Amino acid sequence: MRTFFFLLFVFLCGFQMQSSAQSKDELESQRKQIQQEIEDLRKSQNAIQKNKKESLGQLARIRNLIKKRDAIIETINRQVQLINDDIHTNNREIARLKNELDTLKAQYAKTIEYAYKNRSSYDMLNFIFSAVSFNDAIKRVAYLKAYREYRGKQVDNIYQTQTLLSQKNQALAENKTLKTQTLAEQSQQMKKLEEEKKQKDAVVSSLKLKERELDKQLTSKRKLENNIRNSIAAIIKREIMEAEKAERAKREAAAKAAGSNKPVAAASTSSRAANKLENTPEVTAVSVGFENNRRKLPWPVAKGDITGPFGRHKIEGTRLYEDNIGVYIQTNIGAPVKAVYEGTVSSVHSFGAVSAVTIRHGKYLTTYYNLTAISVNKDQEIKLGQVIGKAAESEDEDGIGKVLFVVTVVVGNNPKYLNPEDWIKPR
Repeated sequence: MRTFFFLLFVFLCGFQMQSSAQSKDELESQRKQIQQEIEDLRKSQNAIQKNKKESLGQLARIRNLIKKRDAIIETINRQVQLINDDIHTNNREIARLKNELDTLKAQYAKTIEYAYKNRSSYDMLNFIFSAVSFNDAIKRVAYLKAYREYRGKQVDNIYQTQTLLSQKNQALAENKTLKTQTLAEQSQQMKKLEEEKKQKDAVVSSLKLKERELDKQLTSKRKLENNIRNSIAAIIKREIMEAEKAERAKREAAAKAAGSNKPVAAASTSSRAANKLENTPEVTAVSVGFENNRRKLPWPVAKGDITGPFGRHKIEGTRLYEDNIGVYIQTNIGAPVKAVYEGTVSSVHSFGAVSAVTIRHGKYLTTYYNLTAISVNKDQEIKLGQVIGKAAESEDEDGIGKVLFVVTVVVGNNPKYLNPEDWIKPR
């Protein structure tokens, strides 16, 4: 029974170490991923180092850097906590194993002492031959054999406990070394965080001094977004008119087939709230599929960071506000831009040197602005992940690619702009 509990203990210790290792591996993988994202942002900073004009993009990048730096510090804190938990567990198990080893040694010493006192072969034979019957003698022989096996198991248990104790001591030493290294990394990250906060303060101060110039940039951007709004509104109006026309034709055909000139009301095939664009089961299925992938849609670019969040927000250090209909994603110039879901191209609209592509997904629309090398056409069926164009250079920053990504839902006859970050996968 003692051996059983010992083996159970070894198994549980091994399982605990494996679970802890998995958590450590996950945290380390997360830390490396965040570090890579930081390096990518740093490369973007270096790529535009010669551009002396401070911009909202620069402020957004440095804020993203600070956000990711906070995330990596938080990850390191969790790693340190795991290491501390392991150290505490190891110390507790070392103390328990020492007590176990002392007990095993004491018990073994008693058996050795007893064996020494009864070491004579005569005593062993006398013990057997003093049996009152043959069966009793057989039992005594079995007892002596079991006693020898018990002593052997005691030796094995002592050896196994010593081995496990040695492993725990080694793991304790490794954890202490790892903790020292992790704390050193934490200290470095904290210093970098302070440097980045100073950089952000410098950019904010510079933008504050150039508030008038920044206001002109925002006015220009609002004018552009208004053009995109008008384009989306026109698309929706056209799509609704076509849907209504198709619905009327369908009812007239049904009425004609029934031999009546009276219009026949279309039967409702869905429990969903009525929407003029969901006039067929196929279109409704696309809408439902889009909704079911909320927070699961892929990003329109493989690598990128949001430098212009959705909605209205104050620009730090100024009296100005930014109000975006979508999110501005910084990426590499020429990076492939892909459809985030299957659908039909509703529009390919030119805005001077760049273009915008709008794709309809049932009652939802996604718009991708600031594209070049458009590779799709109006009314073309699009698959999820299909390349529709390439990211063009940002209008206010040299050497940086940028894409405006907009998500819209049709409510009644009007567009309602949604936060794209509520639809794409979190990073």
